[in-house]
Amino acid sequence: MMFEERRLHPAAIIFNILKVIKELFFSLLIVLVAGNFLIFSIALGAFSILASVYGILSWYRFSYYVTDDELWIEYGIFKRTKRSIAKNRIQSIDLTESVIHRIFKLTRVQIETASGGEKAEAALSAVSLKDAKELREVLKNSGKAGTLVLEEMYLAQKEISFSRLLLAGITSGGLGIIIGFIVVGLSEFDELIPEMVYNYTYEWLVTASIIFIVLIILGVLAIIWLLSILWTLLRYGKFTIRRTEDELFITRGLLERKQLTIPLHRIQAIGIEENILRQPFGYAFIFAEIAGGNTDGKLADSTILFPLLHKREIAAFLDEFAPDFSWQEEEVEWTKPPPAALPYYYVRSSVLFLLASIAVFIFFRSFAWIPIALFALSLGLGWLSYKDAGFYLKGNRLLLRYRHVKRTTVLIQQKRIQAFEKKNHALERKWSLASMKISILSNTGGKHYHVKNLEEEKVNQLGDRIAYRNKLE
Repeated sequence: MMFEERRLHPAAIIFNILKVIKELFFSLLIVLVAGNFLIFSIALGAFSILASVYGILSWYRFSYYVTDDELWIEYGIFKRTKRSIAKNRIQSIDLTESVIHRIFKLTRVQIETASGGEKAEAALSAVSLKDAKELREVLKNSGKAGTLVLEEMYLAQKEISFSRLLLAGITSGGLGIIIGFIVVGLSEFDELIPEMVYNYTYEWLVTASIIFIVLIILGVLAIIWLLSILWTLLRYGKFTIRRTEDELFITRGLLERKQLTIPLHRIQAIGIEENILRQPFGYAFIFAEIAGGNTDGKLADSTILFPLLHKREIAAFLDEFAPDFSWQEEEVEWTKPPPAALPYYYVRSSVLFLLASIAVFIFFRSFAWIPIALFALSLGLGWLSYKDAGFYLKGNRLLLRYRHVKRTTVLIQQKRIQAFEKKNHALERKWSLASMKISILSNTGGKHYHVKNLEEEKVNQLGDRIAYRNKLE
């Protein structure tokens, strides 16, 4: 036996209890609102006792050990489960430290295999840092403990500076994320808000001056913008990427510290994303699509390789950290949509705002300027989407570029393409246009990239070249 049987750190009891609280929190809240205080007190007491008993028993009945070829995990309070994971199937071993972990000098170990899926193949919720590093080395080095990766073994290393991280936060465009959290939170508590609050708010909006409303909106957006900057600083603080011969190691986070491992052979595509704020200044962030596993948590299917780079730095970065995907943008000759495709881009970007403008003009005429202004902006977005769309194929590398709001450039090795699909409806056929979809493997099983309204002949040629090369391979 290479790694004797062990239990998790006792702090795992806390994480087990928190898991139960998270799952039953809203049920308990409903009891508080719908029932009286006595019923709530009884329910809270019973809930606390059951959660504590579950947390202790779950910890006591969980153990793990490593043999010559496998990791074994045993768990279950009443129904015992014994699982094994072969070492040769393990793709990455990631360490995550939340605030509670860092108080006790612990970490969460997340083990990914080639099978992929939204959840990790195995997770150890609370392990000492020493045990976690020893376990990682035993699993990755065929049981030879003590073979830690030394600083001098890294082929490349890059850490983000505070000034660059602050710029990433300022230009992150994180308003949408924060607003999304607020909307979800309000929807959860919607039934708890009295109807009189809605009525009062509506009456106030109708009687308030437009200038005052605009100032309120701008103030709220400014606060949300500051929150998005803080969120970026906390999530990507001390971001460092290192590369060995066959793996990337990424460390990031101030409150929750993550250590991610990415085998280079699992990278299916590299993406370069530029939002509206960053593109004029030449900045972008770099991400990778990874085959199998939930490498970067639940917030994203892709893994951030670096939060912010200037475009002139991207080629050198890829040469160092993902040499199979290196490129020089000035050498690319994009195949772009023809002029006949422009109306389609205008319609896709603006039709919802046009309908909203009509509805608001009919029912809330005093506010009609808002959707009209958004409609005008959507036409500009349609033009940018048309201008940026295109593809480029040279050798075994395919480059795709498209825009929704952000401009995204994707670099794919042709051998990684799982499927190619061409689509064109009756109107597109009339103008000899076609759209295409390129599919690759990713964390959730499949990732699809669309480039729309290209010349049909060009799309057919690309499909033929991809199919021909796939036959050769």
